[in-house]
Amino acid sequence: MMPTLLLDKQKCLTNIERMAQKAHHNQLSFRPHFKTHQSAEIGSWFRDFGVSGITVSSFRMAQYFAAAGWKDILVAFPFNPLDIRQLNELSKSARISILLDNPDTLDFLTSLEQSTHFYVDVDTGYGRTGIKSENRDEIERLLSAAGDNQKLHFRGFYCHAGHSYKSSDPNRRWAIHEKSMRNLGALKSQFKHLEPLALYGDTPNCSTQCDFSGIDEITPGNFIFYDLTQMMLGSCSPNDVAVAMACPVSGTYPARKQLLIHGGGIHFSKESLQMGNKLVFGQVVSNSGKGWSIPEEQNFITSLSQEHGVLEQCGTLFDQTRIGDTLLLLPIHSCMCANLMRDFQTLEGKIITSINS
Repeated sequence: MMPTLLLDKQKCLTNIERMAQKAHHNQLSFRPHFKTHQSAEIGSWFRDFGVSGITVSSFRMAQYFAAAGWKDILVAFPFNPLDIRQLNELSKSARISILLDNPDTLDFLTSLEQSTHFYVDVDTGYGRTGIKSENRDEIERLLSAAGDNQKLHFRGFYCHAGHSYKSSDPNRRWAIHEKSMRNLGALKSQFKHLEPLALYGDTPNCSTQCDFSGIDEITPGNFIFYDLTQMMLGSCSPNDVAVAMACPVSGTYPARKQLLIHGGGIHFSKESLQMGNKLVFGQVVSNSGKGWSIPEEQNFITSLSQEHGVLEQCGTLFDQTRIGDTLLLLPIHSCMCANLMRDFQTLEGKIITSINS
């Protein structure tokens, strides 16, 4: 047996429904990010919850989902001029929206063949991409320059407050959320003559916050699966995590009660979490035959190489485990794990493919 990414479809559907209901309750449009699952079949599950527009992170992904019938796609990555050919081609059959955060990019958009919507990528504190939300003059310059292109149409502001993933303090996450809403609200007010929308979406805050004042559309992605990181942040309960890695046990070492699994960095990624004084790469869960749950005795992957994972000082788990058994483990980051594993196996044994299959 090779490492296998197991998928609990019912948990996925419950997670989608919960987020769709939150959007509806707050009078928000719901544009989920499909980079988490990257699967046409899983993407189709969203249609039953009224989703018609989606978010992706690359033009390759946009092409894949456009071929699956999605006609309203936001590529939520600062536009790369090398993608102009793909943008022109995709725009013939779907409404493709892009992100801009630098006026220099506009020089490469003079060859647009179709009318294209764009959002200004706004940084409210994450520091990864976007124009700082306080830098209104720079935003004004970008919008003014974009106005010279008759095929380019301003749609609004996009914000991913990804720094929420780095804080386990709910008060700190609320502060991140409140600042993002306040900054987006101020931009909407200043540019109200352009009737901008405010798009916002990080899974921790979309999962836990109740006030979305000034936001028009949410774009979270990880919530469909969740993972150990989201569980530790309080974004979800253990029962909400919809994916788990099934890894065969390849070695047992009694002197240190250590288990070796076939499951390494090429399966889990090497993303980690600090749990007390340990750096961990995944957590063992119990297999009920109908899903998984967190056992009383907690065991973690404590080191990863390319193909191997090591679990140290496993206590009762070690005594109950033999070479050839299978352990179930929650990944640290389900998006990265799904990207690496390429396809999924449902609890019923069905294989679900993705863009990488």
